[in-house]
Amino acid sequence: MSRAAYQIRVSGAVPERFFDDFSHVTVVVDPAGTTLRADLTDQAELNGLLAALRRDGLVLLEVRREQVFDSVDEATGTETP
Repeated sequence: MSRAAYQIRVSGAVPERFFDDFSHVTVVVDPAGTTLRADLTDQAELNGLLAALRRDGLVLLEVRREQVFDSVDEATGTETP
Protein backbone atom coordinates (compact mmCIF):
# COMPACT_ATOMS: atom_id res chain seq x y z
CA MET A 1 0.00 0.00 0.00
CA SER A 2 1.26 3.45 -0.88
CA ARG A 3 1.60 5.99 1.88
CA ALA A 4 1.44 9.76 1.62
CA ALA A 5 3.49 12.26 3.58
CA TYR A 6 2.09 15.63 4.62
CA GLN A 7 3.52 18.81 6.06
CA ILE A 8 0.96 20.51 8.27
CA ARG A 9 1.62 23.99 9.68
CA VAL A 10 -0.33 25.27 12.65
CA SER A 11 -0.20 28.40 14.75
CA GLY A 12 0.98 27.73 18.29
CA ALA A 13 2.44 24.72 20.06
CA VAL A 14 0.99 21.22 19.81
CA PRO A 15 0.39 19.63 23.25
CA GLU A 16 2.60 16.62 24.08
CA ARG A 17 -0.46 14.40 24.69
CA PHE A 18 -1.38 14.84 21.02
CA PHE A 19 1.48 12.54 20.02
CA ASP A 20 0.12 9.65 22.13
CA ASP A 21 -2.47 9.04 19.39
CA PHE A 22 -0.27 9.98 16.43
CA SER A 23 3.10 8.28 16.84
CA HIS A 24 3.83 8.56 13.09
CA VAL A 25 4.03 12.36 13.34
CA THR A 26 7.22 14.36 13.80
CA VAL A 27 7.27 18.00 14.84
CA VAL A 28 9.43 21.10 14.34
CA VAL A 29 8.67 24.24 16.35
CA ASP A 30 9.80 27.65 15.13
CA PRO A 31 8.84 31.25 15.96
CA ALA A 32 6.16 31.26 13.25
CA GLY A 33 4.39 28.16 14.58
CA THR A 34 4.64 24.39 14.44
CA THR A 35 5.23 22.14 11.44
CA LEU A 36 4.12 18.54 11.66
CA ARG A 37 5.28 15.88 9.21
CA ALA A 38 2.97 12.89 9.02
CA ASP A 39 3.22 9.65 7.04
CA LEU A 40 -0.37 8.57 6.50
CA THR A 41 -2.05 5.62 4.81
CA ASP A 42 -5.22 7.30 3.56
CA GLN A 43 -7.47 10.36 3.49
CA ALA A 44 -9.39 9.21 6.57
CA GLU A 45 -6.18 9.24 8.62
CA LEU A 46 -5.44 12.78 7.41
CA ASN A 47 -8.96 13.90 8.35
CA GLY A 48 -8.55 12.36 11.82
CA LEU A 49 -5.27 14.20 12.34
CA LEU A 50 -6.77 17.53 11.23
CA ALA A 51 -9.83 17.00 13.46
CA ALA A 52 -7.58 16.35 16.47
CA LEU A 53 -5.67 19.58 15.80
CA ARG A 54 -8.97 21.50 15.65
CA ARG A 55 -10.14 19.90 18.92
CA ASP A 56 -6.95 21.16 20.58
CA GLY A 57 -7.78 24.69 19.37
CA LEU A 58 -4.89 24.99 16.92
CA VAL A 59 -5.25 27.22 13.86
CA LEU A 60 -4.44 25.42 10.63
CA LEU A 61 -2.12 27.50 8.42
CA GLU A 62 -1.15 25.10 5.64
CA VAL A 63 -1.40 21.47 4.52
CA ARG A 64 0.98 20.28 1.85
CA ARG A 65 1.30 16.77 0.40
CA GLU A 66 4.85 15.62 -0.26
CA GLN A 67 5.81 13.09 -2.88
CA VAL A 68 6.63 9.72 -1.35
CA PHE A 69 8.55 7.15 -3.30
CA ASP A 70 7.36 3.56 -3.06
CA SER A 71 10.51 1.91 -4.32
CA VAL A 72 13.86 2.30 -5.98
CA ASP A 73 14.39 1.06 -9.54
CA GLU A 74 17.33 -1.29 -9.09
CA ALA A 75 18.47 -0.94 -12.72
CA THR A 76 18.80 2.86 -12.63
CA GLY A 77 18.99 3.53 -8.88
CA THR A 78 16.20 6.13 -9.18
CA GLU A 79 13.17 6.33 -6.97
CA THR A 80 9.77 5.59 -8.47
CA PRO A 81 6.54 7.18 -7.26
